[in-house]
Amino acid sequence: MLLNDLNGLGRIEVTTIPMPDSVTVLTAAYTYSGSVLVTCRRKEDPDEADYYTLAVMNDDGTGFHVIFSGQIPQKKGANGIRFMPFADKTRVLLGDYVLECSPDIDSCMKASLIPLEYPWGIAEDPKTMAHWSEIIIAPDNQHISWTSLRSDNGAAAFTGKLVRKEDRYIIEKTNLISSGCFLKEEGGYLIPQPIRGGEVKQFVRGGTAISSVGAKEGSLADSVIQELLSEEVAQITHTPGYDETTMLSPDERLGLVMSARGSKGTSCAVFGLLPKPYGAYTSPGLIMPVYMYCVAGVRAFRRGNIGPILIDINRSMEERDYMGVNLCDPEEKWVYCSPMSWHPDSKRVMWPEILRESLSDEKPAPIRIRMARLLDYVPADTVPAAGTPDIIPYAGTYEDYKALSNQEVTGRIQGKSCGYMEVSQKGSSMAGGSAETVYVNFSDDGKTFWNGKEELTYGYQKETVYRADLELSGREQGEMKLQAVFSAMGQGPVRLLFDPDENGKPKSRGYSSYRGITWKIEDMEK
Repeated sequence: MLLNDLNGLGRIEVTTIPMPDSVTVLTAAYTYSGSVLVTCRRKEDPDEADYYTLAVMNDDGTGFHVIFSGQIPQKKGANGIRFMPFADKTRVLLGDYVLECSPDIDSCMKASLIPLEYPWGIAEDPKTMAHWSEIIIAPDNQHISWTSLRSDNGAAAFTGKLVRKEDRYIIEKTNLISSGCFLKEEGGYLIPQPIRGGEVKQFVRGGTAISSVGAKEGSLADSVIQELLSEEVAQITHTPGYDETTMLSPDERLGLVMSARGSKGTSCAVFGLLPKPYGAYTSPGLIMPVYMYCVAGVRAFRRGNIGPILIDINRSMEERDYMGVNLCDPEEKWVYCSPMSWHPDSKRVMWPEILRESLSDEKPAPIRIRMARLLDYVPADTVPAAGTPDIIPYAGTYEDYKALSNQEVTGRIQGKSCGYMEVSQKGSSMAGGSAETVYVNFSDDGKTFWNGKEELTYGYQKETVYRADLELSGREQGEMKLQAVFSAMGQGPVRLLFDPDENGKPKSRGYSSYRGITWKIEDMEK
């Protein structure tokens, strides 16, 4: 498949990387040398749980050779096994283990599986649902970051320093880098605090910042860059729909984004089209059902795509209407799944795709490895490793971690010019709860004003119901007359419900309108 981006990225060739007939590929990623690290099953491999074969090959399909074959036991509370190559080209971070390769990954003659222990009793904490859901390793080969999923406040992100002991790795100098409180009461009002944490995806800026799934100005998830040397959080994506992971190229001028923006029927842009002050703060419980609908549902059975989208980083950060180039299967039969990885030359990027409707407990789903080659792009120099800091200005301590809990909020956010928002939130983003926000002539600039109401109830064993009756007036104009009802997250695939309610109207109905654009929920996939 040959694409041509006339707006700057030029010709992009997308191909499938050939694999030996004797293997079933599970995942693949570029190493820092430019080889491809493949996780697979061979015909001769024993049919045992947690048995993996790791191989190295070139991205043209040649040079396939095995470097490890054996059991990698998945620990309770782990989000599977991940395969994250170190920059030193000799090790692979697996989540609860480090695979040490001698003399290096590409020419490995001996591989040793070394356990990794997580600090602060995170794995044993009864509130921990997954002691890691995402893990990344810094380019200095010493620092690690990971996200833990919790039953109270959703997620907690950390950094720390890997230390090799005689028979294991441990993590020292641990920092909590998540916000403990998004809305802080001060002087009788609620003061919005920077949203930090989320799922960590990649160390960037030489290891002094992290690309993660977060939120800032939008109402749904976005890609952000969280600085570790300062308190800055910069937003990468700005589309009204669901954006998540962004993996930056080694020169950090390009990015590959997991995003529903190119899938009209599942983008969920109806929830984010109308800009709302502090939209990410008012309905945090909406993120999980939206994810289950437009990501998990699309992978499993629902028509649509989640990219990946190739972007120019600066344009994405500065231009609100910038969409990038969608690299998805044009027929939408194959669907993106992680991980994304870049070749060291910044001209090639790779990702796996899974065949929709092939998920089964009995056998692995068919997976193919796709590669995009940028034929005209002239990369800049690779951003050099800068060293990841042990001291982070906003970092929390062990005591802050233990104090994490459900944030139940009732109070008022005062407009900087006039009006206010009355906010009430109960429960947690993972276990379920409710949120209500009333906008009363709210304005920060005295030129644009919000009025109306948002309501949300959510939970794993009950329907998620979102209602909005909002009006934007003044310099900017728009409105949101919307009711969306998602099926229970804990009772099978999440669906938007359109069957009649007690008044004979569709449970999900309405629209959002802004700047001459209207999104109707009736146009979304069922």
